[in-house]
Amino acid sequence: MDRKTLEYMTDRTKKATAIVNKIDGLTKQAEQLINAQEIRFKWNTTQVDLESQAYNGNRDSARVVAKIKTFAVQAVNEEIQQLEEELAAL
Repeated sequence: MDRKTLEYMTDRTKKATAIVNKIDGLTKQAEQLINAQEIRFKWNTTQVDLESQAYNGNRDSARVVAKIKTFAVQAVNEEIQQLEEELAAL
C-alpha cells in the first residue's frame, strides 16, 4: 500500500465514522422521542410547551403530542436512511 492509498482510506474511514456517530445519535433521539411525555419548542423569546398529561393528571394535549412524536420519529428515520445511503456509497 502506498501513501496515497493510505490517505484515501483514512479519509473514507473518518467520514464513515462521522456518519455512524450521527446515525447512533439520531437513533437515541428517536428512542427518546418515543418515550417523551412532553414536547418543548424553544426559540429566542417564545416557548411552546405541550404535555401529554397535565400536572394534575388530566389529559392535556395527548393527541397533539402523539402526532408530533410520530412526525418527529419519521423525520429522524428518514435522516437515518439518508445517512445509511451515504455510508453505503463510501
